[in-house]
Amino acid sequence: MNSIRPYKQILEFLKETIAQFENEPNHKLPSERMLADKFNASRRSVRIAYDKLIEKNLVAKVHGKGYFTLGKKLIEVEKTSVKEIHLIIPSIKASFSHAILLGIADFCEENSLELVIKLSKNTPSVESKYINNALKSNAKGIILFPIDNELRNNDIVKLSERRYPFTIIDRYFKNINASFVSTDNYNMMFNAMKFLRSRKFKDIVYLTTSASLATSVEDRLNGFVDGYKAHYGKDPTDSLLMIENFLPSQIYKAIDNYLDSHPLPQLIIAPGAQHIADSIEFALDRRKEQWQKNLRFMFIDENISEESIDRLKPYIIKQRAYQIGYESATLLYNQIYGDLRTESKRFPADIIDYSNKDKIIHFFSSNRKS
Repeated sequence: MNSIRPYKQILEFLKETIAQFENEPNHKLPSERMLADKFNASRRSVRIAYDKLIEKNLVAKVHGKGYFTLGKKLIEVEKTSVKEIHLIIPSIKASFSHAILLGIADFCEENSLELVIKLSKNTPSVESKYINNALKSNAKGIILFPIDNELRNNDIVKLSERRYPFTIIDRYFKNINASFVSTDNYNMMFNAMKFLRSRKFKDIVYLTTSASLATSVEDRLNGFVDGYKAHYGKDPTDSLLMIENFLPSQIYKAIDNYLDSHPLPQLIIAPGAQHIADSIEFALDRRKEQWQKNLRFMFIDENISEESIDRLKPYIIKQRAYQIGYESATLLYNQIYGDLRTESKRFPADIIDYSNKDKIIHFFSSNRKS
């Protein structure tokens, strides 16, 4: 699972080699070509490792001859020294956020990183405070789960311009060059439409917020629209219910108004939060017998009670949150140790069918390159 950069493995190998010859200055070390072959790595990875040792005055490079030890003991072994990183996240109450935290925490434990957790509570000023506090502290890097409606944060721009190690999770910023890890939200919804079409669902309603809320929401909306067109052969205008903040009153009003002018759909797609599930049921109550017999649900994530799952028997789109967290820490770790290339990683999602007692899981792969 651990995908630490090859240069870090090379660095540790060279440290061990230097330690063996600490009393023998000018001992010739392996060439770039030899190390590249040994670790199946690029010459660039080898040079990064050697550059780290040169910075610490442990190795000297002699033009045309190679790399040599300087006969000094290793005072600091980076593999065992603890480095502090900060996770800034709106909340860890939802199962998605909690699983992300577990992934990050496991990576940190495995790789001698001290994790400091800061809750931004979806408040811009609080998020900015924690970013700036991290810059002023001993933190070596930041993992940021941005707040909603954040189209451009000057503090994030500052991190990018300073080339400070940081990774963004769950979404990305179109105007900022930064590493991010998220679900492949576009293909998640595109594949969901393919799945529902294969199950003979015809009338579908998708409850969503505005695309401006976050790029993750925008990608899901685009995936739904394109998937609907591709698999149903028409525009899904009548299948979209835009709800500003997913307040219970907004959900009730939107569904009630929709059903006043449309027949009951076969399936409703919505974020998997308990208050959303409850609000949908409340809005459907005056059509109780009809919807309980004929209506299915698909929830994105499973932040709903076991009682609701047992009663509604929904499809659940399950994001690979643990892997998202673990990978975000991996990318940050590599940045801390010198590789500042930006990377993007999108994980596929899975669909769990809770109408089946065996909870059948349908796995989908991502069509995007990471």
